[in-house]
Amino acid sequence: MAPDYHRFRNFDDQAVFDDSQDRAEKETTRNFVVEFGKDDVQVAFDLNSDRFTDLLKTGKSPERPVRWINIWAPNQQTDTMKVLGSHYKFSPRLQAIIRTVPEPSHPVKDPKVEHRFRAKAFAKNDPEVAAKSIDSPTAGIPTRIRSVNTSHYEIARQMVSYQSVDVGAHFLCIGANWMHQAPKPKSKDDESIVAPDAHRRLWSWLVLCDDRDTVISLHEDPGEVEDITETPRLRDNVLSVFRQLSQHGHKDADPVSMQSVRQALPESPSDSAGVEGASNLFYYLFDDWRAVYASLSRFHKRLEALQTSILGNINKKPNSTPDMSIIPSLHMLGRDIRVRQHLYQGYSNLIQRIVGPRDKSVPRPVTYSAMQGQNGVVVASSAQQRFERLGDRLELLILSEMREFLVEKDALISTYFNLNAQKDSEATARLTRSATLLAKLSVLFLPVSLMTSYFSVQINDLAGVYTARDYWSAFAVIMSISFISIFLLSKSLMWITETLEAWVKSTTKYCKRAVIGRRPEIDVEEEVE
Repeated sequence: MAPDYHRFRNFDDQAVFDDSQDRAEKETTRNFVVEFGKDDVQVAFDLNSDRFTDLLKTGKSPERPVRWINIWAPNQQTDTMKVLGSHYKFSPRLQAIIRTVPEPSHPVKDPKVEHRFRAKAFAKNDPEVAAKSIDSPTAGIPTRIRSVNTSHYEIARQMVSYQSVDVGAHFLCIGANWMHQAPKPKSKDDESIVAPDAHRRLWSWLVLCDDRDTVISLHEDPGEVEDITETPRLRDNVLSVFRQLSQHGHKDADPVSMQSVRQALPESPSDSAGVEGASNLFYYLFDDWRAVYASLSRFHKRLEALQTSILGNINKKPNSTPDMSIIPSLHMLGRDIRVRQHLYQGYSNLIQRIVGPRDKSVPRPVTYSAMQGQNGVVVASSAQQRFERLGDRLELLILSEMREFLVEKDALISTYFNLNAQKDSEATARLTRSATLLAKLSVLFLPVSLMTSYFSVQINDLAGVYTARDYWSAFAVIMSISFISIFLLSKSLMWITETLEAWVKSTTKYCKRAVIGRRPEIDVEEEVE
């Protein structure tokens, strides 16, 4: 008999854990609900709006005081969102935004085609052939004219650092973009240092409710995915938290990525157990550190690849052309770093909005963590401390590393242009030496040419006077004198040039003084007349 995923089952059971893990990774799965406590946990999948209505009316047992409702693609579950929004008094604006249909994802460009197109663009913009590139008829059209869509998801796509905070009488809702790792290229030929950052943006809402034990997570519909491995990647952090709510998942978790939600609950049931579990669950859903460190690793690799490409130009042949893809690569890398830096600064701002100011000397306003009572959202002190440590990591590690990336990128740009300038100087020096050699050769053979012309002149008195031996003897003498003269003059050419310039300057000054000194005498004679 096939298991009934719509009913709550024991998540600590090994068979249920394996089935639930596989189902959570499927693209067709739309939602799940987990109710858990210190010693008991249950899970159900794909509940409809009627089941949610009954669930919200049913009180929670003391053994399972925390409830997590996770919904993927809320725009496809409008009835469920109406039930949740009505129960927790979501504003009409927030409910309408959550039910908004996302714009279809833009098709991913083939890196090979993009690289060939970019190479052609560089060829058309070659100043040596006086050609100017006009790649697209819309190249000169402003972005505002081409795109007039101002929906929520379009704003989130164009402004990655865009965030929202909604506070109601019964909930606290934060929304932001979270970056998820995209699939790796199928072959090394598909990789390109010019390609943008290999991460995909998806919007998510995290809602902490005032019943002190409920967390709702809502995630943007990614649309149709081409790779079956992309769905688990887009749900990576949610699946990590989900797995570790079971004893089997937490036991097998990597110590670095261990997320203790159930394990941090008090041993005996208490009124604070629900607040503690919901607050820590809210924190771990917010802290997707794996995507953050994956982006740092990606930037490190791109900088190393660009550094290798730039420094590799030193060993190239002098007549080889520079790699024209380095400049757009550095530009796109700097843009990606700045976008990610603004996103993490937004995360830091959200953390400050959640925990409030740290300085106790400053009067603490009514923040989410300070709200108490039946109509206020409470964040447990343990979760507040975790948020504060996360803010420190963002500022001291992540944002400082982003600033270092930008400094290193600017240094690579300077190094690239300095190396090209040095190669141009060396090429100019080689051309100068070649021109000097040709000039010396012309000077060397000029006397010989004059001598040969003299011997070839048809003069009656000289006819039969000179023999071949006389010609070659004169040739040897003149060639020797020319060679010695060139050798001596090349050594003293700079001294001769400087001496001549000094003579010219002194002569010019003498003439000027002579002319200026005689002008007053001429003027006096004219006045006497």
